[in-house]
Parts: sequence; C-alpha cells; structure tokens
Amino acid sequence: MKPSISVVTVTLNAAKSLPGLIASLRNQTETNFEYVVIDGASKDGTQDIIASASDIVTYTISEPDRGFFDALNKAIRAVKTDFYVVMGADDLLEFDAIANFKAVAEREGADVVIADVKAGNKVRRGYYPKRRWLGPARMITSHSVGTYMRTSLHDKFGSYSWRFPLLADIFYVKRLCLSPDVKVVAGNFLSGEFAMEGFSNNTNNFVRILCEYWLVQRETGENPFLQYLLFQFRVLRYLPRVIADSRK
Repeated sequence: MKPSISVVTVTLNAAKSLPGLIASLRNQTETNFEYVVIDGASKDGTQDIIASASDIVTYTISEPDRGFFDALNKAIRAVKTDFYVVMGADDLLEFDAIANFKAVAEREGADVVIADVKAGNKVRRGYYPKRRWLGPARMITSHSVGTYMRTSLHDKFGSYSWRFPLLADIFYVKRLCLSPDVKVVAGNFLSGEFAMEGFSNNTNNFVRILCEYWLVQRETGENPFLQYLLFQFRVLRYLPRVIADSRK
C-alpha cells in the first residue's frame, strides 16, 4: 500500500538531537509512512545517524544548500505521498500522531489538519482563523510538528518563498488558511513537542523576524495601518531582545 503521509526533516549538524526524533518515529502506532531527510552536508556525524535509520528513512540526500527553506523545498519535491508534516531535527512526535493526522484528514476530508503542539511549558491548542489580524502564530499552533498538509497544494500555492528567509513557512500556511478552496480543520489531539531552540526562534534573527512578520501580514491582506501599530507594539514589548540583537 502506498503511504499517504511523509514526515519531512531538514538537518544540519544535528547529531545530538536527531536520535530523539528518530526514536519517536520508530515508536509510531501507524507505521505506514515515508521519511524524507534533507541534510545540508553536516560534519558532525548526522549523516551516520541518518544511515543507521535506514529502516524508516525512505529518501535522503546530503549536499550544501542555500538555507533552511531551500532544503525544505528540496524535501517537498521528493515527497511522493498525498500529505506531509514537517519535523525539526530536535522536535518529537507523539506515538499516535501519524495515526491521528491520517484519521482526522480522512474523516473530515481536510486538506490541512492543525493539531495541538507542546512548546516549552505550554500546549498550543486549536485553529483560530478569526485571529488572522494578529498573524499566523495566533491562527495555528505550529507549522513544524502541528500542521499536516496536502502535498498537491504546492501546485497552486508554490514553494516556500525565498522572499521570507525566516518565515516562509507561516507565510505559506496562512495563505492556505485564507483560501476558500482549502479545507483546514483543527485536529484536537496532541501531535508532539516543538523545540523552542530551533531556527525560527533564534534570538540572533529576532529583528528580522519582527520585520518579516509585518511583511507577511501586509502581503496577506491585513490592514496596513493596524499592522504598523502592531509592529511598533511588538518592538516595544520585546525591546530588550531587539537591543541585544542589534548589538550582535
């Protein structure tokens, strides 16, 4: 039977964290899935760990790339299944997550399933499209770990955009959520744990993240004046981090 879901991971020198994710995939109650790993020519033993997981890794390459979303787009082009979910190398998947994703998508006829995600000491729950004016982070739980998407949507909505080097994921997912032709549902189950130390939470990128978040909102049709006010509010709220970032 052709697997209906791929788990996708982009790695770069992830030897310390990747074994935990692999263990959580081996522990899945639903074993009918593919696992695509795109490595950015790691030098720390990551490639050896990927090779040792040949029982679940169905496709992998290791070569230099031009950043996270370049590698992620490579992964999407390699996906042969109907749906996929992105997992960071330091994320973890609940033992029944793949089974739950597949069950909800089949039951609801969904194109996108948004699951609950543990992030730090909190659990992000639900799907809230009416919060679009506050941004994608207030609409969905998390792109990584929590969002199960129909692969063929990329035929209409394109790849993860180069114009957003840090937030191409939430730009893409918000566009899906706003489309009347895409059925998005809340899964109402815990899919896993999102690692707070990952790429998009890097404090070295904080000012750029704030700027990109504002641009995402502008380009997805939100009120420009309101978004400008929210941008200023976020800068003031996180001023210590902004100052620390500017000094690096």
